[in-house]
Amino acid sequence: MSILERINSPTDLRSLESNETEDLCREIRDFLVETVECIGGGGHLASNLGVVELTVALHRLFDTPRDKILWDVSHQVYVHKMLTGRRDRMATIRQYQGLSGFADRNESEHDA
Repeated sequence: MSILERINSPTDLRSLESNETEDLCREIRDFLVETVECIGGGGHLASNLGVVELTVALHRLFDTPRDKILWDVSHQVYVHKMLTGRRDRMATIRQYQGLSGFADRNESEHDA
């Protein structure tokens, strides 16, 4: 089982050893590229690839959903969604009745 497959919540992320985070970030990047290709390309890929380590660090440091993380215009929320229990639905992002491409409080208590 990959490290990413073990992460279903920020609590799972915080239980990782610090030396596992580099491998996790690599797995997240691979998953992002694969997912965006499956939905036909586009879709905020570059902005999300650029915030992988930042998002992992924020979720390791802060206690979401109690602590809120604000993403300026939400173009960078794909990694956040993956780490907050929505990884299994990422192939539906930006599709009819799928995950929103932005933070959505109706979608998750982790979104602000």
